[in-house]
Amino acid sequence: MIDKNSIVNSLRGVLDPEIGISIVDLNMVRDVSIEGDHVKVTIALTVAHCPLAKTLQTDVEKALKKSNEVKSVTVETTAMSKTELNELRTRLQNRTTQTPTPQGNSPGPGIDRLGKRELRNIIAIASGKGGVGKSFVTSMLAVQLRRLGYEVGILDADLTGPSIAKVFGLKDRPSKTPSGRITPVVTRTGIKVMSINLVLDDPEMPVIWRGPIVNSVIRQLYWDVDWGSLHYLLVDLPPGTSDAPLTVLQSLPLDGVIVVSSPQELASLIVTKAVNMAKKMNAELLGLVENMSYLTCPHCGKAINVFGEPQGEKLAKQLNVPFLGSVPVDPIIARLSDHGQIEDYSASVFQSIADELRIRASQHAQQLMQGLPIAWSIQPSES
Repeated sequence: MIDKNSIVNSLRGVLDPEIGISIVDLNMVRDVSIEGDHVKVTIALTVAHCPLAKTLQTDVEKALKKSNEVKSVTVETTAMSKTELNELRTRLQNRTTQTPTPQGNSPGPGIDRLGKRELRNIIAIASGKGGVGKSFVTSMLAVQLRRLGYEVGILDADLTGPSIAKVFGLKDRPSKTPSGRITPVVTRTGIKVMSINLVLDDPEMPVIWRGPIVNSVIRQLYWDVDWGSLHYLLVDLPPGTSDAPLTVLQSLPLDGVIVVSSPQELASLIVTKAVNMAKKMNAELLGLVENMSYLTCPHCGKAINVFGEPQGEKLAKQLNVPFLGSVPVDPIIARLSDHGQIEDYSASVFQSIADELRIRASQHAQQLMQGLPIAWSIQPSES
């Protein structure tokens, strides 16, 4: 016979897709009604019209149908009130501060720094400004490192404007390991990718989340994913200097930040804010890349300054960071990105940036390898 206690116990294994904690512990299960072998459950979402609501409904149905006695399930959703959300936030904060964790590596909510596991180098790509090509630089740097034989992953932390999955032509949904971790989607050349667009039921629906939810999801996309052993995990940051970039800088054990700019003075101004933010957070600045520096005339080969005089070297000098190189405007980039074929593109500047990263990684190899298995090497495998 089906009873409410058994239903609630079954739902304890269902995690909120935004926070990663049991929906029972979060007090999201508001009503359970039973009519014969049919169960109706009402779930209070932390965000009204949450894009992941369908995912949560599916998880609830699967959990309840594991019982042979439950033949059909109806899941209805409502939304928590502002007061309830404030109470939930307080409980989560208390949970974080009261639960002891080794070396501060808890995957739970909060701003404690997460563990590094088998990720040798974690590098964030930032700018502070949208439209300068952070995702392109992230993608091409990953492609070049992969060509050199490194194991590479990309975490698309731009939740409101994710584009990594599109440029790599990824459409498959991530799966789960037996341990419950998320398996990232792998590109044609073997780059592991995790992006919010890969888990949304409709990739065209906007992600309308407030700061605390955004923070939790970014942490979840990092910690709950089974990245395996990677030489490089590149994190594509969203524009701005608020919640999402701050979460990455505070939560992830970054080894450095690469800044992307473009020739416009406005871009330089806003990029300066991002650099100063990274400095305040004690993040190591690996260098600056200027994207869209010039256009090479297809007829005469002359460089045309479409967006004004290149300022990358000058800006890097002003900010006291290394200048990693200039990336030209190339119409082929847009075509390959639209068709999900960015792995077919090549540019010499990314070879130079990859070489710079290899030099820096080699300089810190002994320090980084402390406590890691001997088989783990900073150099790519011959295979």
